[in-house]
Amino acid sequence: MTEKSPTLDELREAAERKAGFSDYGSDSYLAGLEVLLYSLEHEANLNANGWREMRERIVNALANRLTVVGWEKAHPDLAAAPIESPIVIIGLPRTGSSILHETLAAAPGMRTPLIWEVRDLSLVRPATDAQSDVGIRDANAAIARKNQLAPGYAAIHYEDAQIPMECLGLLVIDLVTVQFSTVLHAPTYREFILNHDARETYQWHRRALRLLQASNPGARWVLKAPMHSLFLGALLETYPDARVIQTHRDPVRSLGSLCSLTETLRRAWSDHVPIKEQSPGDVAYVGEVIQRAVDYRRDHAFDEARYCDVAFKDFMGDPATTLARIFTHCGMAFTAEARAATLGYLEQRPREKYGKHSYDLEQFGLSPEALTPQFADYSARFANYL
Repeated sequence: MTEKSPTLDELREAAERKAGFSDYGSDSYLAGLEVLLYSLEHEANLNANGWREMRERIVNALANRLTVVGWEKAHPDLAAAPIESPIVIIGLPRTGSSILHETLAAAPGMRTPLIWEVRDLSLVRPATDAQSDVGIRDANAAIARKNQLAPGYAAIHYEDAQIPMECLGLLVIDLVTVQFSTVLHAPTYREFILNHDARETYQWHRRALRLLQASNPGARWVLKAPMHSLFLGALLETYPDARVIQTHRDPVRSLGSLCSLTETLRRAWSDHVPIKEQSPGDVAYVGEVIQRAVDYRRDHAFDEARYCDVAFKDFMGDPATTLARIFTHCGMAFTAEARAATLGYLEQRPREKYGKHSYDLEQFGLSPEALTPQFADYSARFANYL
């Protein structure tokens, strides 16, 4: 077996060496991992960098799972601590959810998973000096490598070790995450995710979140992932008192941005990216994300008070008013301190530091005329937010 095509045993052995544990808690991760390995071998057309990157991501995910189980055994009281009334951001990719996530995280009393924490849960502790903290240093080095291998990525999606990480980095410990089918052409794995019963996956999400919570108890969690729209039932079963913020933007515009992102990342890990052939699958996935959220909210109309809808255009145009509305919805006062922290973050956040993100639907074989009808139900339901 070549290095670029690792076996399940090789991946587990590497993860166990890294984590220092061997108990995976259950075998729930195997279903996703086996399908993912099939997609890597038969669909993704990985180059050498791609094989190294995917092997590292899988090993890190398994090692984080082992770390969670080991931590729970050592700290049973903390491992049973409640996650109280988290704020969860859902919505289409490329609808401003990331910048909203970062902005809310800047407010006093808020807590998000950070990129450096999620990359290696074994290193989690209060962050100190970025020059001396190995977790922060290693995460920034990984980001720099990705930016080098994927020219243009930094202009599309800003990353730094100490900014919030979306929940894909926690869901991956059960090997159920769309991060792989975004950065790779992996249609079989994506289909597995769409048909997956995610209830146990979200239990693992909560278990990882409790580990993170132990290093900074008392703060309110702000979580985010477009993928949550696929599994609102499992999410809300796990976090029944969650408040949900759904971000909105014209789906045709969001799709152009998303296709540009996926092409940029896939070219880092594969030398063969026929994006016009791959884009229909990406469009179909986005359509599923949209429609499942529409259907779930329609079928659970009695629970509408849980949701706060936010238009991309409103947040970009008048962030103070939008943030005040979100704070009120979540039962919090938008104090002068919170206002200064959140708006101050928006003001200083790097914009176009790495260039301007430019794209055209035509380069992906798409057109507004063909796409618009596919999202008619969503557009009618949320017309005021588009």
